[in-house]
Amino acid sequence: MLLCALLLLLSFAGALCLAFWLPRALAPAAVLERLVSLAAALCTFFRGIPEQSKTERMLLLLLLPWPGALLCFLAGGDPAPRGAPSPAPFGGVAGAVSSLASRGCAFPGCRAETAEYFPTGSEMAKRLLEDLAEAKSEIVLDYYLLARGNFLGAVLKILGQKAESGVDVRLFYDDFGSATLPKRFARELAAKGIGAAAFHPVRAFPPGRLNRRDHRKIAVIDRRVAYTGGVNLADEYIGERIRFGNWKDSAVRLTGEPAVRLRALCLGGDVPPSAAEEGIPCVVFGDGAAGSARTGEQIFTRIVFSAERSLFLCTPYLAPREGLLSALKAAAAAGTDVRIMIPHIPDKRTVFLLTRSYARELEGAGVKVFEYAGGFLHAKSLAADGRYAAVGSYNLDARSFRFQAECAVFLEDERLTGELVRDFLSMWETGVPVPKASRGERLLGRFLRLFAGWI
Repeated sequence: MLLCALLLLLSFAGALCLAFWLPRALAPAAVLERLVSLAAALCTFFRGIPEQSKTERMLLLLLLPWPGALLCFLAGGDPAPRGAPSPAPFGGVAGAVSSLASRGCAFPGCRAETAEYFPTGSEMAKRLLEDLAEAKSEIVLDYYLLARGNFLGAVLKILGQKAESGVDVRLFYDDFGSATLPKRFARELAAKGIGAAAFHPVRAFPPGRLNRRDHRKIAVIDRRVAYTGGVNLADEYIGERIRFGNWKDSAVRLTGEPAVRLRALCLGGDVPPSAAEEGIPCVVFGDGAAGSARTGEQIFTRIVFSAERSLFLCTPYLAPREGLLSALKAAAAAGTDVRIMIPHIPDKRTVFLLTRSYARELEGAGVKVFEYAGGFLHAKSLAADGRYAAVGSYNLDARSFRFQAECAVFLEDERLTGELVRDFLSMWETGVPVPKASRGERLLGRFLRLFAGWI
């Protein structure tokens, strides 16, 4: 009883002290919270970013002052686009290329000697390994995600052999996306003669760079053969490791002038104007992660506006900003057959809820949205009017369009576009509709939209 009495007295004394100390402690904390929020608000207000981005960040500061301030500081700048795309029809790819290039949105238009579409990562991997083994002078690889396994092991084995034989081999990878790699990975490759570098190391300063990642998937061999698409150098992308059901991806292989332009996205520098008079018309475009003016969103919005009969899109994450969202709705309202395929099995639960929230909004405007029943859809592709195609690393979300380094190739080729359309329709036939949302899911989706630029 004495022990219980002592514990009771101690509890009472602790509660009494807390009652006197807590108000005094909370007051400075509240003042500090307001000062930090004010600093974040002023920083956001004076940055040269679109008004929509400012509104999103201010709402975050109101709802979650400390996390919101942190995200505002980490996000960095979000430059406004250089000019709104014209909602005119293509009028031939030459007109679209000259329009985009004149505003500095893309490399000058060029012509590919050949273009090959891969509906699966395994088909792309087999051909890539063959091309790497045939390299004579240079190999440049730039990937968001590298992970130990059979695929990366096979690639590194060839790279080591080629470096030993005198081929200039360079490998770039994103430090955050390739977080499972050991810290000594770059040093191990350097010992084999392979030049390797991690993009924006996670421990680097300033921390604002952490939000800007290298999301590209590019391979260039001998400045003549190039690959891009959604496939990273990890086993799940080629079906050798099962994650989230069947992993569906896609990629393209290009030869000729596009290889020089994709190489320039990785290494920088100017590219010569197109000298080819025959071949497949195409535009190589991309965005950097250093805060420069963004171009990918303009180009995708232009393509959506220009589609007249059909528009088929594949994306793992669907969270478009207002411009592209309005363009998709307007295209459906004008009678264009707009269809979007998204995953049925998610890899990230919160992003999946956000994707479904936007999918239901688009369905309400006449856009058809199905989920890939086989598992996780990671393909990032577009087909318009059975004539135009785009394949690359862009997701249809704010992160790809605002912060990350991305790449894609736009082609005018009925044969390749037909292959992409057949692949899309085969998924569509077995796809499942987006389920109706519960009241809680609708509210959560609306809340998650406040974080659409970061999750």
